[in-house]
Amino acid sequence: MLKWLGGSDKVDHPMADAVRAKEIISAFPADDSIKAAQDAVHWLDSISETEGFKLARRYELIDMIDVPLKRHAQKLLEQYLALKPQLKFQEGQLWKAATDFWKALGDAYLVCVAQAEADKSAANTFRKTLPSLIARAMRAQMLQIKWILMRYGYVSDSFWHTVAQLYNHAQAAGFLDETVDIYGGSHGRGTVRQEFLRALMLGVSSTGGLSPVKQNIAERAIAHFSNVFISGTQAAEGHNFLFDLNGGVSPARALASPPQGARLFYFGAGAALDGVQKIIDAINDTGALLSDINLGPGENIDQMADTLLHLAFNWEKELPARDSERRRVSVTLKVIHGFDGILAQGDGGDSGGAGDTWSVENASAEGYGAIVLDRRSEWLQVGVLIGFRPEGADVTWGAGVVRRVETDARGQRRVGIQVISRVVIPATMCTLSASGARGAPQNVILLDAEPSNSGYLLAVLRPETFTLRDALEATRTADGKTFILSPSGMVESGPDFDRVRFKTA
Repeated sequence: MLKWLGGSDKVDHPMADAVRAKEIISAFPADDSIKAAQDAVHWLDSISETEGFKLARRYELIDMIDVPLKRHAQKLLEQYLALKPQLKFQEGQLWKAATDFWKALGDAYLVCVAQAEADKSAANTFRKTLPSLIARAMRAQMLQIKWILMRYGYVSDSFWHTVAQLYNHAQAAGFLDETVDIYGGSHGRGTVRQEFLRALMLGVSSTGGLSPVKQNIAERAIAHFSNVFISGTQAAEGHNFLFDLNGGVSPARALASPPQGARLFYFGAGAALDGVQKIIDAINDTGALLSDINLGPGENIDQMADTLLHLAFNWEKELPARDSERRRVSVTLKVIHGFDGILAQGDGGDSGGAGDTWSVENASAEGYGAIVLDRRSEWLQVGVLIGFRPEGADVTWGAGVVRRVETDARGQRRVGIQVISRVVIPATMCTLSASGARGAPQNVILLDAEPSNSGYLLAVLRPETFTLRDALEATRTADGKTFILSPSGMVESGPDFDRVRFKTA
């Protein structure tokens, strides 16, 4: 089946001619990353499917597309992370362009690997480049996994099988720990083992509890620490996770029961745990990252600190016990998302056919674990504000924040919800000057019917509604009761809301 992989001098393909190949690639649009990625996919697939290319030439052509597309891949990522959850059409376009590109690139490199395995003489002449090829193929798999996880999808066993095969190839060839130039640039050197551990550590970092922006920070942090992760074929101190080198299962905690017949590979964060703590300490002390660390463009320092804490938490040997007991229940929730949706329900509106119905599996004092029954809930991601009401109960709407989203092997989306209030109370809020003059009223959602005994009150606002420096007056919509407030602190910010604590006068 692979006889054609040996290569020949004559290949029926436009890019077989070096001049024409350069012309084709130079015609990729410079200012449209989606179109550039689509063009790259077309030609990568064409190269992969064409018989006769010699191994070195096939790799050279893939490299000619791969390297210049790095800029477009980065732009797709930046544009994707900048989107609000509601902009699903643009999100879908960007996600498809990126995932199609990484799949086509990964598949093209896998064809090169298959050609090297089938043609030993070609592989021998290609020996110096083979470690870079395997490392690039491994990274392309990792980036496919990253993009699937950013959409909270399920990473199928086929990815882990491919990752295991690439590892086994490098191990058998004896270059698993050989430092090579994977790509050009100051951060382009590394080993196949490091690329392998990047994929595995991403797989055990519970990214279903992170927003897409924080998932990107997590992946960059994993890349930064990839040279200090530890691994081996025997269980040892710090080897908190395991993987089957036969590729039968995804990476998991070492406490899990390994499958029969598995070739076990143990790994862990190693010195990265101390490294993460060092960065967190620097952020707490100076409000800035250490100078030698780059965790991605545009993210704020709080997001970085939160993400690093998440990684440290999940890389430890054991997860701490939950704060409150979960109990199994079988109820459904009516769910509406976003600030405006919750405001409408609090005003006495009825979602009618709008909104989703989620099936609750378990509940605790802090929230719910639920299955999303409607697969059209494309707005769903960590950090989104939702309103909820148990169906069949004479209760008011409450408010929560999505804290975890995961997809299982059956395609079911499982969601963790933190309840931030069991009531939502529509109100207006305006600035209040020293002279008593009031600014324009803005819609807000109060999360407390009355201030607490210590005089505090929580509210949800649209982002940057107020500067949170001025005195404010809140008026409940239902009965006109007013409160004079001074901002006490930002509790959290989400895609379309700020949750703020106020002190009553």
